Amino acid sequence: MGDPIKAGRDCLIMWGCFTLGLVLFVMGGGRGARAFTGKAISEQAAPAQSSLQGVANQNSPPPDRYTLAPEQRARAVAYSHIRYILYFLGTAFALGVYFLLWRAKVAIAFRNWARGASSRHFVQCLIFVPLFFVSVSLIEFPLEYYSGFALEKRFGFSNQTFLGWLADWGKALGITVVSGVLVVWILYSVIRRSPRRWWLYFWLVTVPLTLGMILVEPLVIDPLFYKYTPLEQTHPALTARIELMLHRAGLSIPESRILEMDASTKTNAVNAYVNGIGSSKRVVVWDTTLRVMNEDETLLVLGHETGHYVLGHVLKGFVEFEAGAFFAFWIGFYVVERILKRPDSAENLEGVGDLASLPVLLLVLTVLTFASTPVYCALSRQVEQQADQFGLEVAYGVVPDPNAAEARSLQILGEQDLEDPDPPAFFKFWLYTHPPLDERIRFATSYKPWAEGKPMELVRPK
Repeated sequence: MGDPIKAGRDCLIMWGCFTLGLVLFVMGGGRGARAFTGKAISEQAAPAQSSLQGVANQNSPPPDRYTLAPEQRARAVAYSHIRYILYFLGTAFALGVYFLLWRAKVAIAFRNWARGASSRHFVQCLIFVPLFFVSVSLIEFPLEYYSGFALEKRFGFSNQTFLGWLADWGKALGITVVSGVLVVWILYSVIRRSPRRWWLYFWLVTVPLTLGMILVEPLVIDPLFYKYTPLEQTHPALTARIELMLHRAGLSIPESRILEMDASTKTNAVNAYVNGIGSSKRVVVWDTTLRVMNEDETLLVLGHETGHYVLGHVLKGFVEFEAGAFFAFWIGFYVVERILKRPDSAENLEGVGDLASLPVLLLVLTVLTFASTPVYCALSRQVEQQADQFGLEVAYGVVPDPNAAEARSLQILGEQDLEDPDPPAFFKFWLYTHPPLDERIRFATSYKPWAEGKPMELVRPK
């Protein structure tokens, strides 16, 4: 159901435009604002109180729609609208930063410094890339601070001190710089060898890069920000039920890779997920979730995530990723070519193979990313609804009443994360990767083929 600390996770699996900027962001373990998931755009003044209220109501009839108390509702709407504004403001700000570094000739100065230090392309990248991305990050720091720390503190999400948050920001920047050196070096090496077909050859390079990131993120990136321990050590009964549900889904994940994450050291949000591929595939439950949900509700959250794997959403998302990357780089190639042929651009830039053209590339690709967002979100909402259906089916026979548990788990997520109860149609269209929570709860209470003597559509019990 997504990781609000790493907004890039959903982008990695299903993103629709797949630009160079996105590749760098994801490879850098980007920790931006909360993703617009349609279930976790939220805030709360006193998360624990709201969560405990949800837990206390576990034995009451499950909700048939998503509701919040008036004060809670007002805060959810206020927070969500701030996040909507920050999304569009952040996009405009990023475009402004790239434009500034290009037109003010800052990137040219960085390139000249790099050339003065060495004639070797890789060494030049070792100098240019850190200068460029550190500059971008420092210029964007006030917005990052407000959206990633101050706002989270204001609404009761963050458990971090400023120094703790700053340390994580620094880690993410360090990863971005290191991975950025590699990606920029490959990109400009390809451009210099094939000025007319670089977009195609670099697109081919994104295939192993993306697969590699999916593989190593759980093993290398995530442990830099969180501690993981085997869930069996603290919740052996829940672990056994998770294994039973995974077997029912036809998914094999050993007990040693069913983990608890210490999310509470940083956030009060709740979540659980399945990620990785092959030997890195694992189930992760946040400790915050275990505190506010019972076992049945937690199983329904994991059932949804399991559905993404069993239904092939990861593979489908990867194919969509690369298809989108193909068109993004293709279109971007022609747009960048037109820009660099302008006399005012050619005067200072030596063509697309010049390292100083990086802000132009990122400027164009950021626009393409922004324009493709509604397409990505529409595709994402479809697979998320299918994952909800799978979660209900796979939990049947493991959970006594999967419909009630699913409805309660979604309600608790809404209370804890303060989901916008009535998102405006435009923002739902442009930003929501999941159906609004009210729609999901209504589906959770109504979908029960087993009660009607009908076969399940997605799960074949083992």
